[in-house]
Amino acid sequence: MLLYTSPAVAGTYQFNLTYLPELFTWNDAGAPITLFRVETQEDGVLADYNAAGIAALNGFGMVGAQAANQVTLRVADGHLEGKNVTVTLTTSAAAAIAFFGSSDNKGTVPYIFKNAAILANNPTEFTKFTVLVVPTMAAATDRAEVEFIDGHRQTFAVADLLAMSSFTQQVPAILINNQLAYIQKVTMVCAAATPAYILSVLLPQIKA
Repeated sequence: MLLYTSPAVAGTYQFNLTYLPELFTWNDAGAPITLFRVETQEDGVLADYNAAGIAALNGFGMVGAQAANQVTLRVADGHLEGKNVTVTLTTSAAAAIAFFGSSDNKGTVPYIFKNAAILANNPTEFTKFTVLVVPTMAAATDRAEVEFIDGHRQTFAVADLLAMSSFTQQVPAILINNQLAYIQKVTMVCAAATPAYILSVLLPQIKA
């Protein structure tokens, strides 16, 4: 469903919704989006993507090929009614870009996107995530040490992660997919400082 079309002038724009879709989709040929922020009155800021974050999460879990310059970002596990949503975006060039939102089921929770940093030669732990993406992980030196819920431990090289990602998406990526919630902990070991991008389920707050 078409939600908004940006003016054909480079700049920062906003649009509002009364629900949160599962997916946001757009085609930014000639005018890449450099900021895409999703926030709700109820939950606060859910996603604050810069250009690198958009590239890292674009197409996550998509089993079919995307058109050239197409972007698809997951922001929830399905359609979430009763959300007062504000989307902020920055266009990098003068182009009218159409933004779409869709869902193929009723949702229960939104996703929250975060940037992270892995320091050089400093093992960094990650827990309670849906997907961890490390696009600049070095093939020759870096590794992911994964501890699964059942107690199994496995060390994955870049080649392993690329191969496993092809099970769930069209374009292989250096990521660890925990949609099945079967991972207890991941320890990333990188020879150089490396950015990471995390998508997690936003758990509801328990009131006392």
